Amino acid sequence: MSQLQIKNLFKQYGNNTVVNDLSIDVESGEMLSLLGPSGCGKTTTLRMIAGMQTPTSGSILLDNRDLTYVPPHQRYVGLVFQNYALFPHLNVYDNVAFGLRRHGVPKSEIRQRVVAALQSVQLSDYTERFPAQMSGGQQQRVALARTLVLKPPLVLFDEPLSNLDAKLRQALGIEIRMLQKEYGFTGIFVTHDQDEAMVLSDRIAVMRQGQIIQIGTPQQIYTQPADPFVADFVGESNLLPVSNVTVEKGRWRTELANGQILRAEKSAATAPPTFAMVRPEGVQILPLGTQAKPVQGDEWHNCLHGTVSFIHYAGSSYLMGVTLEGIEKHFMVRIQDSQREFGLRVGDEAILQWDISRTLTF
Repeated sequence: MSQLQIKNLFKQYGNNTVVNDLSIDVESGEMLSLLGPSGCGKTTTLRMIAGMQTPTSGSILLDNRDLTYVPPHQRYVGLVFQNYALFPHLNVYDNVAFGLRRHGVPKSEIRQRVVAALQSVQLSDYTERFPAQMSGGQQQRVALARTLVLKPPLVLFDEPLSNLDAKLRQALGIEIRMLQKEYGFTGIFVTHDQDEAMVLSDRIAVMRQGQIIQIGTPQQIYTQPADPFVADFVGESNLLPVSNVTVEKGRWRTELANGQILRAEKSAATAPPTFAMVRPEGVQILPLGTQAKPVQGDEWHNCLHGTVSFIHYAGSSYLMGVTLEGIEKHFMVRIQDSQREFGLRVGDEAILQWDISRTLTF
C-alpha cells in the first residue's frame, strides 16, 4: 500500500489552465474518485500521475519518491484504460502475462500469478480466448487482471466502465471495489458518473475548472455539499434561488421568486444565502388540503404549493415533478412505491412538505 501526494499541480496549454494549483493527499489503501463534468481537468490530472503528461509545475510523490518527471515505465503504476487496450493477437493468458514477462519474472511464477489474477476476475476458463471473442465486460476484466497481476502499489482507473451498459457497469464497479480491498492497492478513479463515485470511493474529490471544489466521503459530499455546483452535480437536487433573506427565530427566512416562504437552519458566521436546496427523497408530497401542517408559518416544516406535472415509475420508487408558479425548473420528489397511497395524478394540486433541518443553504 502506498501514499500519494500531489502538491500545487498546474497544467497549462498556452493561456489555458487545465489543472489549477491542485493539491491532495491520498492515503495508503484508499480509493479516491476524481468526479466532475467533461473538461474539468480530472483526466489530465490522472495522466500526469501516470507520467503520460508533464506538469507545468508542481510535484507528484509516491511513498515520498518524486515521480514528477519519471518516465511512465519507471513509475510502477497500474493503469486501467477506458478502451481496454488489449493486444488483439494475444490470448487472455498472454495478455495478462505480458507485463510479468517484460519484468523478467520466472516462468513458474508467471503461471501462478496469472492463474490467480484470472481467478480473481472470474475468467479462469477463458485463458485461450482472444479479445475479439469476448464481450466488453469480459475484456475489461482481462485489462483489470493484467494490471493486478503486477501488484502495483497505485492503480489509476481512466473511466474504465464508460463503454459498458448500465447493469454491467454497476456489477463491475462493485467487483473493482472488492478487488481493491482484497489486493490493498491505493486507487485513483476518474469518472463523471456520480453513482460510480459513490459506490467505489472512500473519498470523492469534486472538480470544476481544474480545481477541487470539495473533497470528502460520499456521505459528506451528498449530505453536506460545499456550494450550489456540488449540490446540483452530485445526486438529484432541488436548487432554488432565494431572496429577501431575514433572520426569524434564529433561522433563515427566505422567499422564492413566487413569494412562497422557505426556512432553513442558520449556522454561525454565515452570510445570507442566495440558494436553498432539498433532496427529492427528503420531501413528502400530499394532495392539497390534506397536509399535516399549515402551508406557511409552521415552526418545523417547509410547505410549498404546486401542481403535479409528471409521475415516472422507477422500479422501487416514483419520481414526481411538480410545477411551482414562477419557478422554471420542476421541483422533484422521490417516494417509495409503498408510499403512494394518496393517489395523486398529473394536474392535481399538491403540497410539498419537509423538515426545515433538511434544507441546505448556500
